[in-house]
Amino acid sequence: MTKRKRIVAAAAAVGVVSLALSLAYLVLRRAERDRGVDLELAQSVSADFGARVEELLKPYLKAQPGVRVRVTYRPRAAEEGLSGARGAHLVLRPFEPAEADKVAPLFAADYAVLAYDRSRVAEPPASFPDLVTQALALKAKGDVAYGLALPEETHPLLPFFSDVFWPAAPPHEANAAAKEAFTLLGDLRFTYGLSPHACTSDCAASLLAEGQVPFAVLGEWRIPELRRALGERLGVAPLPSLSRGGPPLRSVRRTYGVERAPALKDREASAADGVVAYLRGEGQKRVFAALGKLPLAEPPGAADGAAEAPAPAQVEEEGALRAPAVSVGWASVRAMEAALAPLWAEFADGRIGAEGAARALVEQVMEDSSSEGVNAQ
Repeated sequence: MTKRKRIVAAAAAVGVVSLALSLAYLVLRRAERDRGVDLELAQSVSADFGARVEELLKPYLKAQPGVRVRVTYRPRAAEEGLSGARGAHLVLRPFEPAEADKVAPLFAADYAVLAYDRSRVAEPPASFPDLVTQALALKAKGDVAYGLALPEETHPLLPFFSDVFWPAAPPHEANAAAKEAFTLLGDLRFTYGLSPHACTSDCAASLLAEGQVPFAVLGEWRIPELRRALGERLGVAPLPSLSRGGPPLRSVRRTYGVERAPALKDREASAADGVVAYLRGEGQKRVFAALGKLPLAEPPGAADGAAEAPAPAQVEEEGALRAPAVSVGWASVRAMEAALAPLWAEFADGRIGAEGAARALVEQVMEDSSSEGVNAQ
């Protein structure tokens, strides 16, 4: 073989190898594309909340067959965000207003409402004195065992003391607010016998579902189970005011949204951005139905009237959500719960009166540095 022929043969061999490598690369790229993209969405609400998130994502994933989302439960993400859910592409977590630029707002949660039985109560009371009047009448007729199911865990009790905790009022005003709250709660238990002793959230929800009480103060997360139990008999309203004509109680609430991890590969980043865009847009239409939560953003078409009318149950819950609320850092909430818990235990057992409990609570709050600089709304 001449030198020229050897050069031509070598060039041909190189060309064949290059073509083979190019074809192999294309095959691998196509195989990678066909495999799709696997994402992890870490949610921090509860262990059983993942199934609801999967239901929310169904329409999007059906339209995007190459994208798969595995929903996991990472409780640490509630406090630590992405650092508490290492390896996740997306995180569903509470967020503060200052973080709205990097978190897609999804729903409001953790606030308290007044749940009531429509078969016994025509209209929800505007104040607790009105509630007491209605409850006493129903109890006197023998229709109910109690008038108000009030969970004695500290979180459902926080709204009664919101004017003590947030914002920090002058001491004499805080003392008056605390005494008014303790007096009402004491009257419900000891004077009128309307509230059962040592009733938990489970107890309160069961009493309302079983028709043994006309009213219950409960966290919004109890609404889906109560709606299943009571159907159209369930009414939901903002918490009443402590006194007739007074301001309504302010509940504590958190806002949840989805954050995307910043350093993702191209295809993962694109898929994660698609999920976030869906949750910001069309997904808002399904938040209430799938999650049982109130969406934070208006669904597409809401501004021009093109969106579907919300369900009556959603309209009712939105009314409760529009009531004045307290939006504070969760560290402050926990600090106030810690301040209230031991005093409530003494008060509920009758070891301390309303005035003494109020004075001790205000002193504790004033000593707690976390009660300063909170953002009340």
